[in-house]
Amino acid sequence: MKQIAVNTLLLLACAGAMAAPRTVYDVRDYGAVGDGSTINTRAINAAISDCAAKGGGVVSIPEGVFVSGTVQLCSNVTLRLMPQAVLKGSASPSDYISYIPSKDLSRYDSGEGGDNANSSKDANWNKTFILASGISDFAIEGEGTIDGSHVFDPNGEEHMRGPHTIIVGESHNMSLSDVNIECASNYAVMCYEIENAVFSNLDISQGWDGIHIRGGKHVQIRNCAFRTGDDAIAGGFWEDMVISDCDINTSCNGIRMIMPCDGLTVAGCRFHGPGEYPHRTSGAARRTNMLSAILLQPGGWGKAPGDVRDVNIHDIEIDNVNNPLMFILNEGNNGYDICAERIKATRVNRYASSIESWKGGEYRNVRFKDIDIEYVGNSDAGLASLAITQPDVDARELPCWGWYVNNVLDITFENINLTCKSNDYRPVFIFDNVASSTFINVKYPEKAGVSPLRYIRSAKVTVKNPGL
Repeated sequence: MKQIAVNTLLLLACAGAMAAPRTVYDVRDYGAVGDGSTINTRAINAAISDCAAKGGGVVSIPEGVFVSGTVQLCSNVTLRLMPQAVLKGSASPSDYISYIPSKDLSRYDSGEGGDNANSSKDANWNKTFILASGISDFAIEGEGTIDGSHVFDPNGEEHMRGPHTIIVGESHNMSLSDVNIECASNYAVMCYEIENAVFSNLDISQGWDGIHIRGGKHVQIRNCAFRTGDDAIAGGFWEDMVISDCDINTSCNGIRMIMPCDGLTVAGCRFHGPGEYPHRTSGAARRTNMLSAILLQPGGWGKAPGDVRDVNIHDIEIDNVNNPLMFILNEGNNGYDICAERIKATRVNRYASSIESWKGGEYRNVRFKDIDIEYVGNSDAGLASLAITQPDVDARELPCWGWYVNNVLDITFENINLTCKSNDYRPVFIFDNVASSTFINVKYPEKAGVSPLRYIRSAKVTVKNPGL
């Protein structure tokens, strides 16, 4: 009930901010030319500044291709892209400015594994095509396209990444809806410390991450389509985050949470690989395999202290991915009240599901219910003797084919059906330092001479309602 009330208020606040009739400012009246070559940075920003100075309204991008450097949004302004309108990034990295935080945001850099190239303090990393910094009550909407132009910057991260397409920093009461965002030169949408935000009906294709939020409170991502070359949705330090009814295709991870959260719902989403567009960082290899559908790993890229609380994942479809579910705790992290239910996964082609804690953290009150997973499996008998070590960043091979459970106080599996298409010689489940585990109507194939359940420093599973 708390989540429903918060989300209803969020929608009303965002809708109310944009509902009243508003004056429209056409960028052509300020000298913008949609010929695909004229640089319109001054004209577009003049229209936005005039609109804001007169109390707010709508800045309209009409049909045409309007090339620009950094567009700076203001409070009480809606940037509207009309049908057949293209707002296209300049090809020159020098035409972009950086988001400069007004305060210390270094805690959001902890997910970067010690590489400060994408630190909130790094001006080049924070270059952007559209900038919303320290503002409120604003929107980007319409049926047009924001084209990041795949700007190549030899001074950027990995000596190639250009500006993000959109950066929103320290801002609140915002919506981003209906537009197409393509060819991001880095992340399509990068956010620091946002509150009361709705991302809806977006089509995000190519580039690196789709929507990456570091510090988000009362945020909805709904009815969006992702076809990205890196993680579709990523970030962390989320509070009351809802991701719903999204179609997610990527050559990396579907959802990758690299920092803690307090209140995360993932509902009604479809995850499917391989990626339509190759992993941007793989270069000539042009890797397209989709890694994990849902990967929750606070501290996975560097220490990020805090707990993962109140996670609800339900009504999910997954197809043709390396790994369906991987939940990882690292140093300074604990996980409480996690529920995943009504999930169907087909053609899981490499790795077992897992819920794992390393370096001292613990999971408590974990429940998997009404889940059907079809694994491809692997007939290599040597995999059963693999050593189990902490994962590096992404999912990896394990000495079981179904589920690995590590350092969990109490966990329940209910109405679970696991199948394997190959003649796999590994156990189905491994329980490693698990105090209490319960099976209720759990089904899996058994192979002669192979114990389906393996216990390491763990109490044996309590089976309830056997034979159902």
